[in-house]
Amino acid sequence: MTRTPATRRAIRVLRGLVPFGVSAALLVYLFRRIDAGEALARTTPDVLLRFLAPVVLWNFVTLAIEARCLHRVAAAHDRSLPLVVAARIKAACYLLSIVYYPLGSAGLSVLLGRRARVPLAEAIGMVFLITLFDLGSVTSLAAIGATFLRADALGVRIGLLVALVAAIIAGFAFLKAPFPLGPLEALRRLPILRAPRQAGPLLLLELGVLRALFVGTYVALTHALLGAYGLEVEPTRLALNVAIMLAVSALPIAAGGLGTGQLVFVALFAGVAPDEVLLSASLLLSASLVSTRAILGLAFAREFTREALAAAREPALRTDASGGHSA
Repeated sequence: MTRTPATRRAIRVLRGLVPFGVSAALLVYLFRRIDAGEALARTTPDVLLRFLAPVVLWNFVTLAIEARCLHRVAAAHDRSLPLVVAARIKAACYLLSIVYYPLGSAGLSVLLGRRARVPLAEAIGMVFLITLFDLGSVTSLAAIGATFLRADALGVRIGLLVALVAAIIAGFAFLKAPFPLGPLEALRRLPILRAPRQAGPLLLLELGVLRALFVGTYVALTHALLGAYGLEVEPTRLALNVAIMLAVSALPIAAGGLGTGQLVFVALFAGVAPDEVLLSASLLLSASLVSTRAILGLAFAREFTREALAAAREPALRTDASGGHSA
């Protein structure tokens, strides 16, 4: 049965509302299990003041890292993308990422393609390359944290870490092989894989360091959050928990990680403090990240407007140029 345009629009709207429904349902569940009033009361003015400086600093540091990564990936394709421009287009996508993380990546690919003047498929590949290092950094952090957290099955965890590193190396070896790969050659030559395929060793090393630092900033921010409540967690457990939190927050099932973030935070740090304190800390973390990222997104939302106007003018410019040429 053919769907009418109205039906298709309704389905799209419902799909867009699903993450908000999931967030609301999870928060209702937590507020029924944990005293919400007591949790909110734990977020005192002193806690807010102690956490304000770290979260502001975190936003500037992470945006600088993101801008540097975009700048370097574009330069590897012989494209000019100034650091300031890279920071602006990344900040412009924060609002989209809050609503739906893949939507933020899609928006970044569009802006990157237009600002660096590369085809959209190649821009997607550039963003994909950075995402690969994020995935590798989070997984490595989780594996390392689990390795040192408990002594039992140490050999198994080290083996998993080695297997992860080997898989990453094998993937880049596949993309960079100096000989044809038969039926797989068409896959390797896809435009979306051009950025990983053409990335040199120095770029890969720099991206690895930058994305490791990026993930490390989340560990530092969580440490500052717990410190604002007067709590301490051993570094290995903290690193492992943050890695799990990042992996869960990246799942496109809740709006801005709300609900899922609170559920995972309370479960991972159980025993460190009463559930009311942990729920308070997780709500403060989510609210701080969402609000600061939303402010940055709104401040630079004009980047999308500028590109939309430029795209609208291009057909007219091409028409004028062809008309002048024929005359």
